[in-house]
Amino acid sequence: MKILEFFKVRKPRQIYIYSILIGVLSGLGACLFSVILNTAEHFTFQVLAGIQIQHPPGETQFFSDVPYKNNHFLSRNPRLVLFFLPIIGGLLVGIVLKFLYSDANGAGTDRMIHAFHHQQGDIPGRGSFFKALCTIFTLSSGGSGGKEGPTAYIGASIGSKLGQFLQAGERAKRSLLLAGTAGGLGAIFRAPLGGALTAVEIVYKEDIESDSLVACLISSVSAYFTYTAILGPGTLFQVSGIGLQDYRELWIYVVLGLVCYASGSFYVKILHWIESLFQRLTISIVLKPALGGLCVSLIVLAVPEVLGTGMGYLHETINGRGSVYQNEGSGLLLAGLFFKLAICKILVTSFTVGSGGSGGLFAPSLFIGAMLGGMTAHFFQWLLPDWNISTSSFIIVGMGAFFSGVAHTPFSAMVMISDIIGSYVLLPPLMIVSMITFTLSSKWSLYRGQLENRFKSPAHDWDMKHDLLENMKISKFFAVFRDKAIVSKNMLLNDLEDLSIQIHASDFIVRQDDNTYYGTISLKKTRIKENLDLLQNLITIEDMATEGSETVTSNDSLASALQKITRNDLDKVAVIDEEHKIQGYILYQDIFTVYQQYLKKPSG
Repeated sequence: MKILEFFKVRKPRQIYIYSILIGVLSGLGACLFSVILNTAEHFTFQVLAGIQIQHPPGETQFFSDVPYKNNHFLSRNPRLVLFFLPIIGGLLVGIVLKFLYSDANGAGTDRMIHAFHHQQGDIPGRGSFFKALCTIFTLSSGGSGGKEGPTAYIGASIGSKLGQFLQAGERAKRSLLLAGTAGGLGAIFRAPLGGALTAVEIVYKEDIESDSLVACLISSVSAYFTYTAILGPGTLFQVSGIGLQDYRELWIYVVLGLVCYASGSFYVKILHWIESLFQRLTISIVLKPALGGLCVSLIVLAVPEVLGTGMGYLHETINGRGSVYQNEGSGLLLAGLFFKLAICKILVTSFTVGSGGSGGLFAPSLFIGAMLGGMTAHFFQWLLPDWNISTSSFIIVGMGAFFSGVAHTPFSAMVMISDIIGSYVLLPPLMIVSMITFTLSSKWSLYRGQLENRFKSPAHDWDMKHDLLENMKISKFFAVFRDKAIVSKNMLLNDLEDLSIQIHASDFIVRQDDNTYYGTISLKKTRIKENLDLLQNLITIEDMATEGSETVTSNDSLASALQKITRNDLDKVAVIDEEHKIQGYILYQDIFTVYQQYLKKPSG
């Protein structure tokens, strides 16, 4: 008990220390997940189907990319394998959902966002394991999704569980949750700054969780160094020859923003419609992901480029080596082929995730945006043949612009893309296009759990107008103070539990014999076990209380009282005089009541 008290989060700066640990553990989790997924993909695609799966340079491979040339039935019939793989993968996911863990489906980001806003930052520990397992089944069988979903969820689970173990307050647990999310994203995308900004931006549509930014930066950097120390340095993509070639291209980038906005709206509506459709289906949950896998199979057989994460094919396309360039024809034809890839990726991702499959939505969004960027570049190259339009640049800008719109993350999208390619040379057009899609896409979002801003979130019920609270002195609004929950340090803990039932309180102010302040005790965290009957009349409050918890005086502000209540995860704070005598206490609810009454007062 005393050891746990020593490590308990009491000050915001302690969170920064724990963020390093969370980052290291998140980086290790991302490494383990990458190794297992790569092994599974090697077995299903290269060994069974005898086909080659492309990977970007930043995805460390443990097996040769050269497919096995075994003379067995499966490798002689790769199209047959590609047809059945998504169905089998969906069936395995359905079995997990039915018999092991029902919340392992989807992208995982919405569950993290919901936990942040509505569950005090608590995530079930086993959720990250089954989430990772279902994602491995989904991606290694050809389903469309990203690796970032489970790695971010693993990191979030690590942060959440550490917060629960340390008995941290709600605000601290939420910060640790986001720190873990940042660690998972920063590691898997090799993007330390982008991972941190995404974590604090993705929980809102028009705001950022600035309170957790430093913790997320520390965790993301720690995870990045851990991941690259084990799997090797380098950026996810390696590109060259990019940049803003001509200022006349700026208006074409504006057109790209409009294209990404319209396509993003279609993507979100299709994804949510398919989710609703599969939820209404009256078949076993075991079969739903398999049915989604069947739909994926039919599309993948016609357009194999949209198989799996698509990140390898995306890297090849940026560098002008994708299969789309093997077709001879005009720029208009190439634009049409790029558009076809974007639409097919929207469909396979919607069927994969909407039917109950597991995988992140960030990577597919990058793929879709990239194809829209390529389409726009080739269309205007056909229309304006004398212009030297850089297709690679438009592909990269399209990646950031599309995700900025569908996820309402303009700043993190710009930085994440720059981190992924290892260059900020495209930041100016990224800023223009991302702001266009973000501004136009205010009415819908890829993530249902996003709230408009921090003032709409239950996580910020405490976050009132602190400029007003700072000027509101306790003495002005409280002539007398509450005193029912003030107890002597010599009281037996067993008697305190009886008193708790009588006055409906769980947090108490503890006094010494001369009525000077001693500390606090919370029965939410301290209970006598039923089988310790012999100790019930021996343990006193002094044995279990937290000595020297923060207090206020009548000359302090209501803002100071509120901060100390939330920091100590209690529902009250003691009010003492100059001699440390207890005058009473102020409840959390008392401050809200006074604040609301103050706002209702007529001005002037």
